[in-house]
Amino acid sequence: MIRTLLFLPDDGHRWWLRLAADGSTQRGDGWPEPPDPATVTETIAVVPGAPVALHWVELPPLAPAQTVAAARLLAADVGATPIDTTHVAIGDSRGDARRPLALVDNVLMAGWLAELAAAGIDPDRILPATLLLPPPPQGVAVLADGSQWLVRGQDSAFAAEPDLALLLIGDAPVTTLDPDIWSAGLPAALAAAGLDLRQGGFARPRRWRLDTARLRRAAVLVLVIAGTLLATSAASILRHDLAAANAERELADAARAVLPRDTVIGDARAQVAARLDSLGGGTGFTKLTAPLLTALRDRPEVSLDSLNYAGSTGLVAVLIAPDAGDRAAIAAVIEAEGVTARMGIPRDDGGRVLVDLVVQPR
Repeated sequence: MIRTLLFLPDDGHRWWLRLAADGSTQRGDGWPEPPDPATVTETIAVVPGAPVALHWVELPPLAPAQTVAAARLLAADVGATPIDTTHVAIGDSRGDARRPLALVDNVLMAGWLAELAAAGIDPDRILPATLLLPPPPQGVAVLADGSQWLVRGQDSAFAAEPDLALLLIGDAPVTTLDPDIWSAGLPAALAAAGLDLRQGGFARPRRWRLDTARLRRAAVLVLVIAGTLLATSAASILRHDLAAANAERELADAARAVLPRDTVIGDARAQVAARLDSLGGGTGFTKLTAPLLTALRDRPEVSLDSLNYAGSTGLVAVLIAPDAGDRAAIAAVIEAEGVTARMGIPRDDGGRVLVDLVVQPR
């Protein structure tokens, strides 16, 4: 991976350092040319160390939201500026509960990002210059940076004037870094930084990427849903076919009740009409029976228990019809055919709901 470090020191002199995968480096002033899009790169903005206060705090592993809340509470305790105007960034632990905590003014962070954006740069990370020093096993490492010293220890990092830096260092052993040695140690320092200022409101916007694993899971889910819908449709069609077959059987059973024994039922309605003609019943029975059979055909949930006809009283049918809506619909269909339908009061017959239906000429 190629890493490009963009330095934004206080003196306004912008310069860059590019670390190639083979260990070679390039350096230049101003802003660098964009790298080859085909290469894997990382852009790191390096801001002055003095404005960024670094502390190492005890913070156990927590959920992301809890980590942010805990970091802000700790920042309120150790910070010298109002927490409402301070950007708080929490770093990673190094195997224990110790983590770097960074505090920097919101206005400074916004200004650095605005300057980078004006140059067409959206850095992957933002680091204070003090974290570019590799922490020595003991004491502190010191790098002269203009009129200031950059100081880094295992659990400390700051930038200060040399006299103040010596007071803060105290009796700790000091390792003075040569610029060339510092440059060669940058990959290790970047790996050990453990902190990125691009958090919270200054986090880098996430770019949408096609997640092939999620895409495959979504495709499987779509297939499962489609299969379920097809199975449901097939089941619904099967239920309607069964209901239609039951209705046909009910019609055939009703026809057998009025036709001679052993009659083979083909067209039940035509055979009943023919039987009536032969018995002299004429069209009266047919006129009353046809609407009833039509209504029963459209309501497979309703069964015909018995059927009787008398010229004086009309057609009397006993229906097995537990649903009031079905009963009302059957009466409406019959009456739409120009005859009168009177539905009796439902009664229970061993778990079956029976109701008398009287169909008469209007």
